[in-house]
Amino acid sequence: MKVYRLRVRDEYLDYIKSGEKRIEVRVAYPQLRNIKPGDKILFNNEVPAVVTGVKRYETFRQVLREEQIKKIFPDEPSFERALKRFHNMYPKWKENRYGVIAIRFKLIGEG
Repeated sequence: MKVYRLRVRDEYLDYIKSGEKRIEVRVAYPQLRNIKPGDKILFNNEVPAVVTGVKRYETFRQVLREEQIKKIFPDEPSFERALKRFHNMYPKWKENRYGVIAIRFKLIGEG
């Protein structure tokens, strides 16, 4: 079991704390490649969670087709707006080079 420290924007941290956000999507950087169910995540050094599933994708578009957008972005933007958010966070070349990872998690202490 490994512990990953992930930084998220404050509004997403609030969604994580409230239980609305259940999937963290990132470019699949080498340091995230081996994340697996049972590993722990510490969001912003304050919110502990356990990984319940990991799925790899080639693109953000693919993630948004296959995962529930509201579990990634609880304010439920449209497909195109959600895609634009990812592209504002990550340059296209990183998505193309590394691929994308969807990390399902639950807060530690939840049933």
